Amino acid sequence: MTGWAQLTAEGGHPGNTRAQACVRRWVAPRDATVNITGALNHEPEQGDGVRGFIISSRHGELKAVTAHKSKADMFATNIVVKAGDTIDFVVDIGGTLNSNQFLWAPVVTADGTKWDARAEFSGPMPALERLSAWEQYAQVLLLANEFAFVD
Repeated sequence: MTGWAQLTAEGGHPGNTRAQACVRRWVAPRDATVNITGALNHEPEQGDGVRGFIISSRHGELKAVTAHKSKADMFATNIVVKAGDTIDFVVDIGGTLNSNQFLWAPVVTADGTKWDARAEFSGPMPALERLSAWEQYAQVLLLANEFAFVD
């Protein structure tokens, strides 16, 4: 169960415990030096806010903040990444589950290229079409032992 966990282009809401954080992941398409900008915003007065982290697969934790009825700058500069490295933008509850919705749409820039979470968020993938009866039959045949092994 993920509880309240949800992620949108603008922000989201972490799950019911710290183990159910919201994670937005950016994967480096090439070797580069990147800069990260954005702000974690927690608006409600209720609760104890949220915690936000920027975590690099190569360098570890780059930034950590707590926001309660406040806005915290979330930036990191001159981060060296190699193709395939990841940078995770993580938000979890501040301590208790109470009014933990947040706004945070990070922007990653490198060498004149900009990756903007707000503009490029795709949301859930569209539902796949169900296989027809013949397609299901073909799938079963392909998975059968008789097809996979030759005597």
